[in-house]
Amino acid sequence: MTGLLALGVGALLLWHGLLPDLAGSASLFETFLPWLGAVILALGLAALLRLSLFAGLCVAAAAAIWAGIFVPSLLPGMGSGSAGITVASENIHADNSAAASIARDLASRGADVIALQELDDTSRKAVSSVLDAAYPHSAVVGTVGVWSRFAITDEQRLDLGLGWDRALSIDLATPGVSTRLYAVHLASVRPGQYEQRDTMLGRLNSTLKADTSDRVVVVGDFNAATTDREFTPLLSAMTEAPDSDLGLGFTWPAKFPVARLDHALVRGVTTVSSTVLPDNGSDHRGILVGLR
Repeated sequence: MTGLLALGVGALLLWHGLLPDLAGSASLFETFLPWLGAVILALGLAALLRLSLFAGLCVAAAAAIWAGIFVPSLLPGMGSGSAGITVASENIHADNSAAASIARDLASRGADVIALQELDDTSRKAVSSVLDAAYPHSAVVGTVGVWSRFAITDEQRLDLGLGWDRALSIDLATPGVSTRLYAVHLASVRPGQYEQRDTMLGRLNSTLKADTSDRVVVVGDFNAATTDREFTPLLSAMTEAPDSDLGLGFTWPAKFPVARLDHALVRGVTTVSSTVLPDNGSDHRGILVGLR
């Protein structure tokens, strides 16, 4: 039985895309796909206790499949040169009295650009009081905002099919050549509630493919993991670097992260560092990326 279960886990890793997406259940399962490694470990211990050669071989096969998929992302990313710009992004959590301290924490890490999600009227004022002096350029659309040391032009409001604006695009006057930055907060996925998130991912993908800018950066809370079938099409036009530290770069929930829902995707730009920040008072952990 242990061996058959291990083969089943291996099959899920290879062919999870064939699972029917009933009411968004496949997306939820794929979000936590890396944790099948823990199942493989438990099966390995069971095979060892049973002294079963067949089970051991099956577990080894499943472990090899898991490693082939996740080890490249698990190992620390290797930087290539120094960063020309640094971007921080975090979902600060609605109605959060710690919004000002979160903004202060992100600014203290030397970010040139700070993108925040789940801003409300109170937190927007608190964040502005902290950031406006050092980041004189800003753009806020709905619950998404960007504060920048670089001048901002060509601000565009985006609803991505949601029906109300929860994303924006701007051009940043970065050294040498401008950079198009998208800051997004996609809808959440819960059992039976997934259509809005999927629609927004599809619209974002179409928008990025139509964008002819030489340098494009997309940051924010995607409410999707890289293993989610709805997220995968974005990676045909954009790339995301592995975390600079050992691990899979999980960002949610902040106290004990089990999934990476927050991303920094790039095109025409090189990511030289990517770090998940410590818990600073939100329900998500922030990310900090160095780009050149």
